[in-house]
Amino acid sequence: MKKRLYLKSIYTKFALIFLGIWWFLNSLTFWIVMGIMRNSAFTELAVDRMEFFAEFQRIRFATGLTFQISAVTGTIIILLAVRRIVKPIQLISEASKEVAKGNFNTQVNIKRNDEIGRLAADFNLMAKELRSIDTIHKDFVSNVSHEFKTPITSIKGFAKLIQEGQLSEEQLKEYSDTIVNESERLSLLSSNLLRLSELDGKSIREQGTKFALDEQLRKSILILEADWTKKNIDFDIDLERITYWGDEHLLQQVWLNLIQNAIKFSHQNGVIRVSLQRQDDGIRVDIADQGKGISAADKEHIFDRFYKADKSRSREGNGLGLAIVKRIIELSGGRVSVESELDEGSIFTVELPCRL
Repeated sequence: MKKRLYLKSIYTKFALIFLGIWWFLNSLTFWIVMGIMRNSAFTELAVDRMEFFAEFQRIRFATGLTFQISAVTGTIIILLAVRRIVKPIQLISEASKEVAKGNFNTQVNIKRNDEIGRLAADFNLMAKELRSIDTIHKDFVSNVSHEFKTPITSIKGFAKLIQEGQLSEEQLKEYSDTIVNESERLSLLSSNLLRLSELDGKSIREQGTKFALDEQLRKSILILEADWTKKNIDFDIDLERITYWGDEHLLQQVWLNLIQNAIKFSHQNGVIRVSLQRQDDGIRVDIADQGKGISAADKEHIFDRFYKADKSRSREGNGLGLAIVKRIIELSGGRVSVESELDEGSIFTVELPCRL
């Protein structure tokens, strides 16, 4: 088995090819020189002058010896050169096996400025990206486990208290409401995870419909009326009439999420500004509040999955809303960004390509 693998190795193939070419050309040159010397005038002069014949024999022997030494030396040089070419490939092959085993810390130390050097650099970059993805995956699993564990523990604890039956009517109602709320939280988490999984598996959606983007924003604000009336929030609305082509259902999720976040983090009697404008290179939507704002450290991670800037209100969400927003906007060919200062509010900006 090892013999077969050796014969199929790239080192053996390169060595045989180069050695075959080298020996063929060397032998061809040798026999041509010998033929020329054999048919030269020295053979005629040798009859009368033995010293010329002896010199001719010496030259022919020296020439043959030179060719043999050259052939052997060339063979050794070729084998070493081929080994130098093939060795980095073997190193990359071994490193690939380590990566396949899950060892993403593997790096190939090859410093060259040719194609093999670029291949090694690309391999190291791939291993680095895989390591980053593996870390994200582990964090994702950890976060999912934590998000499910907390409400399940709460439901289990209150259910046991209810099961014991030694509760007042007020306590029974309170514990039942908690169980219902935690169940709804679990349901929302499951729905968001399924939605993210579905969005991750999509490419840019080609199917879509034409709809009034300004009316969709107004509708989203009305849907959340119960939330903003509790805080007595006013809306400053400046919406240009725009007909847009895209996935109406997915984009409405974007506006509902961003507006709901603006309401959640706004102060009592605050103002939320919603604007829609057509630009030269697309469409821009701004949703601005005058609420708590976001710190510089949190802004870097605000669109990460399960990240919660306001840890004190962690039970009110699962940190997936903005991740869903970002993914939907990416599928629509746009981008979403945020500008914010602590205690000065936030402005979420969505830029979409013109699809009219």
